[in-house]
Amino acid sequence: MNRALWIKAVADCWKQLVGSALLLAAFCWVFVLLMSRFKAGAFGVILNFLPGFVQSMVGVPLALLATPVGQLSILYVHAITLLVCVGWALGRGSDSVSGEISRGTLDLIISLPVWRVTVLIIPAIVTAVGSILLAASVSLGTILGLACVRFDQPVLASSFLPGAFNLFCMIFCFTAITTFVSSWNRDRWWTIGIAGGFFVVELIVKLIARMWPEGSWLYALSFLSAFEPQELILLPDRGGRVAMQYDLTLIGVGLACYIAAAIVFNRRDIPGPR
Repeated sequence: MNRALWIKAVADCWKQLVGSALLLAAFCWVFVLLMSRFKAGAFGVILNFLPGFVQSMVGVPLALLATPVGQLSILYVHAITLLVCVGWALGRGSDSVSGEISRGTLDLIISLPVWRVTVLIIPAIVTAVGSILLAASVSLGTILGLACVRFDQPVLASSFLPGAFNLFCMIFCFTAITTFVSSWNRDRWWTIGIAGGFFVVELIVKLIARMWPEGSWLYALSFLSAFEPQELILLPDRGGRVAMQYDLTLIGVGLACYIAAAIVFNRRDIPGPR
């Protein structure tokens, strides 16, 4: 019976996974090609016209963004990258419970001789593997782009690995948060709306904490404070301790949300579809 759940979990997400992975790889490849068109120092000139508060929003020195590695590090926080990854997290997390309730299939699934927790764990594992593939797609697109162009300074593909892993950790964490919302909700669209709104609020809190010196305590209120791929890429001299702190924070919050979702799902009554 568990085998059937594994097959169902893969069947439910493979189309979104393939489409998202191809889109990310293609976008990153094109982005690298476009960045290679900038002449040496041209990107730095553009950054010099930006107001001072922009550096606070970015979180890394603007001088580092003017380097080829800095230009390409934008990929890991780009709006398109985040849109695709957040869309994956919302789609998979919301489908785990509230999506099944909306389709009227959850009653049938939990009537089978399987543990309720298993119904939640198997899609979570499949989604985590998919999240790894999405982060790898960003790296793959970057590598393909670097293989097609040359920059004025040498760019090593390995420089982006800390950022790619931090991106995976963020996707894992937000998927878990969405799953937790789904565990006590009955409507998938309500789940997507609540979790998506929460992501926007967390992003705003993080930006406020960056731009308001007295509000640094707000970092503790946003899980996105641990999502700093550009910092990990551009400031490798800070060592692996910072990377471990960020990544373990995201993984820890994600695991806590999955445990909370399993407890809620294991105890709740399953309503019929509307």
